[in-house]
Amino acid sequence: MASIGDRILNLRKELNLSQKELAEKVGITEASLSRYENDLREPKAEIITKLSNALNCSTDYLLGKTDFKDETTLPNGKLYKDSIEYRNFKEIENRVLEKLIDENIIKEKEPLSQEALDKIIKYGIDAAIEILKLKKDK
Repeated sequence: MASIGDRILNLRKELNLSQKELAEKVGITEASLSRYENDLREPKAEIITKLSNALNCSTDYLLGKTDFKDETTLPNGKLYKDSIEYRNFKEIENRVLEKLIDENIIKEKEPLSQEALDKIIKYGIDAAIEILKLKKDK
């Protein structure tokens, strides 16, 4: 498993940031950042939060609690952007939006509120369950 130092170093390189640039973004010295990257010191919670913001990842990723860099909260809980579940959810969301546009309920590129999307998903799931129950009873 990668250490917090490995994860900081790898993310910094992915973003093409120098130690100096990242240190400035986080508000620490280059020496401190070097110590973190080399696992000579472990950053305090406040610095981990600042590092996660600067490196565009979750604190859980830096701490090694997950191997997914990005996360998002969805109606059904926490899903990670790199996961199959998240991609499936986004595909369903896109299909719903296309259908709403086709039916002239919303205009193209018109934002759909999270509340409206939550209701569509909830009632869509409820309707699907009822349809499957009816088919099963036949």
